[in-house]
Amino acid sequence: MLKTNQERQALLGALVGLRYPAVTLKMVREGEALPEGAEQPTKDWGKHISLCQAFAFARRQDKIIYMEKEDHWCWNPIITYGMIDNQTAKAGFHALAKVYGGDDASRDAYVDSFPTLPFGEAKGILIAPLSKADFEPDVTMIYCKNDQLRVLLMAIETQTHSMLDSSFNSVDSCTYAVIPSMQSGDYRITIPDPGEYERALTPEDDIILTVPKQRGDEFFAGVEQQMKMGRGRNSFYKTMKEDFARPTMYNILYEAWGMETSEIWDKEKKK
Repeated sequence: MLKTNQERQALLGALVGLRYPAVTLKMVREGEALPEGAEQPTKDWGKHISLCQAFAFARRQDKIIYMEKEDHWCWNPIITYGMIDNQTAKAGFHALAKVYGGDDASRDAYVDSFPTLPFGEAKGILIAPLSKADFEPDVTMIYCKNDQLRVLLMAIETQTHSMLDSSFNSVDSCTYAVIPSMQSGDYRITIPDPGEYERALTPEDDIILTVPKQRGDEFFAGVEQQMKMGRGRNSFYKTMKEDFARPTMYNILYEAWGMETSEIWDKEKKK
């Protein structure tokens, strides 16, 4: 699996020129061995970190991170990744209600609104850069700029021939970039939350594209297709010329509609 993931990271780099490798995540079940080099924050560093910081360590420092409940320094993934049961999660919010106000019912509804993995299904979370992941990830997260995202969406569209739907939240990106895709098997776009920005050094113009395990082969087939078509990040350049040259398909459509045709753009002339 390591060789496949390294080849996939190389493909991503060639297509869109990512600054950092994609981040992979796998839920670790009881009895599963950890890969060589995996570090657990509380045991190996004597420190706690947030899950978004684990993502950052993976992509910025090439670290393989393993986290159990006790390693988390941010509350949301403790609930959503099934580290505690639903009633324990709600008890914490009942305690908040006593301090900050609000009723237990509304707090319970808030907890129930999160996408959540079953309690006890996994013992921990394994995070690694794609180039060092010797396992099949449950999800792969690509931190990218908007122009890189555009090219990656084109790659997806070569396979799905449809638009990608997503929903957005301003917080809890460590949950929403992972859990919904794991559960649905669908691609997802997520805006990094304030914690990503403040504590995980995520640039303010980054956005996250999530590729679930169920879509991995499809996605990278699309990336390969984009490469063959020569439609990478650097294949688009700005122009403000009127009556600009256009792809052949434009002329076919315009001619069928009885409208003016144009010169063919350079990208097709060179083929």
